[in-house]
Amino acid sequence: MYSNNNGVYASHWYKAENKPEALFGYLKLLENEQSYVSSNNLRHLRLYSETEFNSLSGFTYARVEPTIATQNRLTFNVVQSMIDTAVSKITKNKPRPYFLTNGGDWSQKRKGIKLTQFMDGAFYGADFYKKATTAFKHACIWGTGAIKIYKQDNELKIENVIIEEIIVDQKESFYGKPRQLHQKKWIHREVLKSMFPNKSSAIDMAISDFKEFGQYNENKADMVLVIESWKLPSGKNKKDGVHGIYLSNETLFEEKWNKDYFPFVFFKWNESPVGFFGEGIAKQLTGIQLEMNKILRTIQVSMHLVSVPKIFVEASSKIVASHLNNKIGGIIKYAGTPPTEGKLGTIPPDLFNHLDRLYQRAFSIIGISQLSAQAQKPQGLNSGKALRAYNDIETERFTAVGQDYQNCTIDAAKQIIAVVKEIAEETGNFEVKVPGSKFLQKINWKDVELEDSEYVLQCFPISALSQEPAARMQEVQELMAAGLLDKANGMKLLDYPDLRAYYDMVNAEVDVIEKQIELMVDKQEYSSPEPYMNLPNALKIMQNAYLKLKTEGAPEEVLDLLRRYMDETNELIAQASAPTPEEEAALAQQQALQTGQPGQPPVSDLLPTAPTPAV
Repeated sequence: MYSNNNGVYASHWYKAENKPEALFGYLKLLENEQSYVSSNNLRHLRLYSETEFNSLSGFTYARVEPTIATQNRLTFNVVQSMIDTAVSKITKNKPRPYFLTNGGDWSQKRKGIKLTQFMDGAFYGADFYKKATTAFKHACIWGTGAIKIYKQDNELKIENVIIEEIIVDQKESFYGKPRQLHQKKWIHREVLKSMFPNKSSAIDMAISDFKEFGQYNENKADMVLVIESWKLPSGKNKKDGVHGIYLSNETLFEEKWNKDYFPFVFFKWNESPVGFFGEGIAKQLTGIQLEMNKILRTIQVSMHLVSVPKIFVEASSKIVASHLNNKIGGIIKYAGTPPTEGKLGTIPPDLFNHLDRLYQRAFSIIGISQLSAQAQKPQGLNSGKALRAYNDIETERFTAVGQDYQNCTIDAAKQIIAVVKEIAEETGNFEVKVPGSKFLQKINWKDVELEDSEYVLQCFPISALSQEPAARMQEVQELMAAGLLDKANGMKLLDYPDLRAYYDMVNAEVDVIEKQIELMVDKQEYSSPEPYMNLPNALKIMQNAYLKLKTEGAPEEVLDLLRRYMDETNELIAQASAPTPEEEAALAQQQALQTGQPGQPPVSDLLPTAPTPAV
């Protein structure tokens, strides 16, 4: 690695007096040394998109040579078909992070539930799942997809990053964990001026590409190259981490970076044994796709050569060429040898057989069935149990990929919490909106904040049932057979198999009681029971909560609220079991008729007497 005049190595740009100059020189060196990375990314993008992009630069990517694009156009793109199928198959389930408290008290458990809902709101506000799907597709194409999580103007920002924008030193990344990471991005000059108004003159003079570095560009483009760099701290207690935003001639922003990670979530289709970047589907199928293109080209040329009818005319025969037309019943005058039609040639069937073998081999390499790519089910698989078994066999191939996808969701949740904490420290609070069944619920960070040691973060898919309708109905029928669903609700779910709606309805009474407990425990606000509730169940749940909080040393004012709730619940139960005034009067009259009471005629007098017989 070369060093500059001050003896500072290029990789130590953060120690140089002129950091922008040292950084741009270092990145230009890396771009020249690691040009194969961009070449591979460009090749894989061409394979997927069927477009002959000139480069992945922000200025020349759209410059496509028409003749080259026409000649090299893919007529049978198995790479695109495979990637689109894999994306649909893996990202159909939206992993949801759950914050599970470990031995915490009642308040911490409630905060864990609310923190899960808070993360739902953060994902919803930033449209996280859509960006995660895009990152997964990028990983299938380029091997690595990236999502950037950061704060801007005290707001949480989540955006996709094209992996070509990420620069790491491959020598430093042999074990997959670089200590530096750089993002290059082209931003419009006017937008950049609005972000850094005091740097307007430097922005006007900044370069637009690494190729311009070291010389002044008279014809300045509207887009300017901006580098955002991170250098991780050297150790746990080290404070030498750096984060900055740089132009070629100016430092726009710089701060200490004390975190041991970069503000990115990276997903890799296949982890490479060495190095930082992963391997994608496009790379795995490059050889097969190129061979298929070659065979298709051979078939195309053969069809053009031997599949067009020919007419043989003897040179000495007197035939007018215009008489050889497509008129019905036309007359052809000739003298000498009559014209004859040439027999059409045939294309060797081995070409088509080899093409089919390559196509099938591509599916077996990735582990996707052709029926999945065509959105079809195997013939004869009609029962839900058979469909579930078939899906399980097919998805076992993607178990590791699916787990990595869920782990990326967990990493994103951790980084979102870190950003939210920073925003809350600066502004005093952070609020998200959580979509409900009928309205948006607002949740404040200060109401759900937990220390990292107080919870365990796990991830589960949102979907509660299988995706195939037949398989979903099979699960409903199994729940009915096990007695977990009654007939009426089972019939409803068979018509529209949505278990979540059913669970919400069944658990409504428990949700109401837990909401009342939450108000009394967290906010010391009393919420009284109602006669329309399941009072015995409410009393039991409240008793369990009271005993649990008492053993955990809850404040006395909280316990008083719970005791008051239980007393009122007992009164409502007693009132519900007490007879009404009409029932009391009827009961008293019945007792009087049976036993006779003072002031009432004897029971025998009330009975009809037989007539006295005549003498």
